Amino acid sequence: MSHIQQIEHKYKGNSCELTLKIKKSHESPTGLDSGPGRHVQNIRNCDVFIEDYNFLIYLDVQLYKFKNSRRFDMKDIKNVEINYNTKDQCMLLNLPCMPDNEEEHHESTEKSAVEKKSKNNEKSLGLWKLKKITDQCYIRVDNSKELLKPEGNFDYGFASKFRGTIRPFECDLEVVTRMPEPDSVSPLQRTIDREIDEMKNFSRDQYKLNFVELQVPDGLDNPMQFSINFKDSVLSQEEQCILHNLTSKPELMEMPDEYDIMEIDCSLISILLGICYDVRFTSNEINCESAWTRSVLSATLTYFEPFTSLKDVVISFMRRSLIYPLYRNYELSKQCVEDCITALQSNTAWILKQLLVSHDIFETNERSVFNHYYIDDYIRYLSNPAICTAAHLQMLAHNLKNVLLDIFKKHLGLGLQELETELLKELITDIHMAASNSEDDSEDPDCDDEDDEDEDVDDDDEATDDVGTESCESEFYTLPDSESDSTSSSSDTEEDSVIEQKMDNLKL
Repeated sequence: MSHIQQIEHKYKGNSCELTLKIKKSHESPTGLDSGPGRHVQNIRNCDVFIEDYNFLIYLDVQLYKFKNSRRFDMKDIKNVEINYNTKDQCMLLNLPCMPDNEEEHHESTEKSAVEKKSKNNEKSLGLWKLKKITDQCYIRVDNSKELLKPEGNFDYGFASKFRGTIRPFECDLEVVTRMPEPDSVSPLQRTIDREIDEMKNFSRDQYKLNFVELQVPDGLDNPMQFSINFKDSVLSQEEQCILHNLTSKPELMEMPDEYDIMEIDCSLISILLGICYDVRFTSNEINCESAWTRSVLSATLTYFEPFTSLKDVVISFMRRSLIYPLYRNYELSKQCVEDCITALQSNTAWILKQLLVSHDIFETNERSVFNHYYIDDYIRYLSNPAICTAAHLQMLAHNLKNVLLDIFKKHLGLGLQELETELLKELITDIHMAASNSEDDSEDPDCDDEDDEDEDVDDDDEATDDVGTESCESEFYTLPDSESDSTSSSSDTEEDSVIEQKMDNLKL
């Protein structure tokens, strides 16, 4: 996702006037030197979304966002006219709002402190709540009589350097990617589609199964116990040949005229995180699932989704790692992010080798589309010391480490805290019930023995009765009630302590 630009606004009655200042050529949104940068070229190339209090527009290469303090009047949002001033390089539009009357103001001032605090801590906007209104928008340039319809022709691929229809491949693109026509889908829409798919595919039961302890099938190694050898960077003859073919021509090593270095690095991390998971899952032994794992865990590959926020990248990976692969464990996901940090810190050659491995398995697994639009260029990128230096990767590792420290389960938006609390309460209840049933079972046989002995007294002689009594007393001395209760209580306490400790350690 491009750097988010804020929209200026002012109210006129029940109308909110929005002003979008178009980013000029070579202007960095942060004011820092972050590469040549990208700027809007085609103002008709846009995608517009709205929600009760939010307005977003993806304009060519830039995302603009506005959060309204008043509710938009969704019923009156029809045929939205966007006026573009070429001299001032800005876009103006008006959107209807609900009345800001005194009654509403009075009600808002009477809200309790708890309600206000809750509002201030409101979660970020759920993108799936946005309503697309692009088809209801029209663009007027410099007060011209002609109204232009928005058009969709968006960038994609490495450094977003590709535009236009995706090239044909021998495989069915709808099988290997969720974006078979990325040029017609804005990056914002790609993010929305991804989040909707993830929410649909998240399995509460599967997550519960791997929460307390990773469920490893017989014959497979525990991926959490595998230690990655980041010094293993020797290239095979075939990998050397691929590297030579991709980097031998100087013109292939050139970067696009305009690019966002943060977007390039974030997409690299997105791809590398999927690689780290696969290396752990297979103990660095490529198998038939490796191509699927490395691609499906990367939103950059599966959705052609660009990122310019490391936090968004990590959240995306951790969400997908808890939804799609065999092992869906939060600590395992964190471990993969830590692997990625170590790789960036220690050995560029290891990352390059893994990209070459990915190139090979994608080429033989009908995923060559990823090679053409991403992997080939990232191999060139890492092989170019003038652009991708060791110091640059070290800085990237440092930033990624800080991001990981700032991410918790609540940021994933999957309701993990509530789900884990629910599961642990169920486990504690089951343990207490099992302990209670065990005590009842241990008491019943003794009572039956006593009843049987009473019946034997009536039928047998005194000598036989004495023998029976001695036998019964012998059993009580072998396992006294006090010792039985103590043993059961001790066992319950140990089992409870494990569960309760897990509950105490929940990262809420």
